[in-house]
Amino acid sequence: MENAAVANVLRGEGYRYCQTNLAEAGIYYKYYQEGFHIVMAVDLSGGNRFSVQQYRSMEEHAMDLFYHPQGRLGDFPDGFPVYHVEMLTLLIGGDSEVERKVCAECRNVWVYQPRSGRLLIYENQPGDFFGLRGALEQGAGTGGAEEMSRQGTGAGGWAETSRQGAGAGGWAEMSWQGTGAAYASAQNTAKNRLGILWKNIRAEYVTIALVVANVITYLVLEWLGDTTNGFFMAEHGAMYPDFIRINHEWWRIITAGFLHFGAVHLVNNMVILYCMGSRLERVTGHLKYFLIYLVSLIGAGLLSYGMMLRTGDYAVSAGASGAIFGVIGGFLWIVILHRGRFEQITTRGIMMMIVLTIYYGFSSAGIDNWGHIGGLLAGFSATVILYHRNRQKY
Repeated sequence: MENAAVANVLRGEGYRYCQTNLAEAGIYYKYYQEGFHIVMAVDLSGGNRFSVQQYRSMEEHAMDLFYHPQGRLGDFPDGFPVYHVEMLTLLIGGDSEVERKVCAECRNVWVYQPRSGRLLIYENQPGDFFGLRGALEQGAGTGGAEEMSRQGTGAGGWAETSRQGAGAGGWAEMSWQGTGAAYASAQNTAKNRLGILWKNIRAEYVTIALVVANVITYLVLEWLGDTTNGFFMAEHGAMYPDFIRINHEWWRIITAGFLHFGAVHLVNNMVILYCMGSRLERVTGHLKYFLIYLVSLIGAGLLSYGMMLRTGDYAVSAGASGAIFGVIGGFLWIVILHRGRFEQITTRGIMMMIVLTIYYGFSSAGIDNWGHIGGLLAGFSATVILYHRNRQKY
C-alpha cells in the first residue's frame, strides 16, 4: 500500500515504486551514482505488527536484491554497476510500541504519522537521508491524511521476479512491479548514460579538478626530468625546511601537495583522493570541501616542517597524502555527527583505517608521517567548524 502524501514526495525526488507481496510494505528506489537509494515504507496504520527479527529479514532480502539486481529485478539492464545500496525504513502510523522497539534496535528507521503529518526521528537514528528529511517534512506534512491506493500489477508491470524468503518471519516471496521495457530502454540510451556521468561530474567537480591538477603536474614534471629525484623535485616546488627557514618560500607548503615521487605514489594518492574526496564533497558542498582540502594541505605542510626543524631530520617532502588524510579526518567527523554510521562507513571502520595507515607509516621508511597527522587534525578541525547538520529530538 502507498501513502499518497509520502508517495508524492518520494516520486517528486525521483524515486520509483515497487510493491512487494506484503500488502503493508513497498519499496521506493532510485539508481544514483552507481548504486541504489531505497526507502522501504511499512504501513502500520491498520494495526499491523511485526517483530524486529521480521524487519531485519525484510531488510536483508531487499538489500540483497538491490545489490544483485541483474536478472532478478525486472528489466534492470546488464552492465550497470551497483557498488552501494543505502536503505531507509519509513514506518507509517500504527503501533507506537512497535515503532519504538524497531527504532531502538535497528538503524536507519524513521516514523511518519499521517494524521498529524509529523516526521519523527529518534535520537539514535540518522538526521537525514540524502535530503529526504526536508522534503518529507514539507511535502508529506501538507499531503492528505491516510489516503491509500493499492498498486496493481497490470500488463505494463515488470516481469514478475520471485525470491524465497526466510520462512514465516520474513518475506516468503517477493514480487516487484515497475515500468517494464520503458525503464530498460531509457537506462540503455547513450543520453541517459551521459546524464549520469554529467550528474557525477557536477557533484564531484572539485575532487575531479584536484585529481586532474595533480596528474597534469606529474606529467609535466616527468617530461621535464625525473620525479623520483629529490633534488629535481625540490627545484620544482617540493618542500625542504631550509628553503622556508632561510629563503622564506612559504608557498612550497602548498605546491608540495601537488607533486609526487613517481607514478606509483601518484596513483595511490589519486585513487584514495577520488574515493574519499568525492563522498566528502557531496556531503559538505563544493566550497566547504575545497576549504577543508586547502586547510588540510597547509596543516600537513606546517606540522611536517615544524617536526623537521625540531628533530633535525631534514628531507624533501611532496605529495597530496597530507591533504588526503585531512579529507579522511573530515569524513570521520561526518560519521560521528551522523551517530556513528554514514553511507556504509562506521566510526569504528574509519578509525581502524586511520590507525593502521599511521602505524604503517611509522613502521616504514620514506613516509612523511607528521604530514599525515597534521593533515588529519587540520581536516577534522576544519570540518567541525564548516559542516553542521540540524539535530532534532522527539
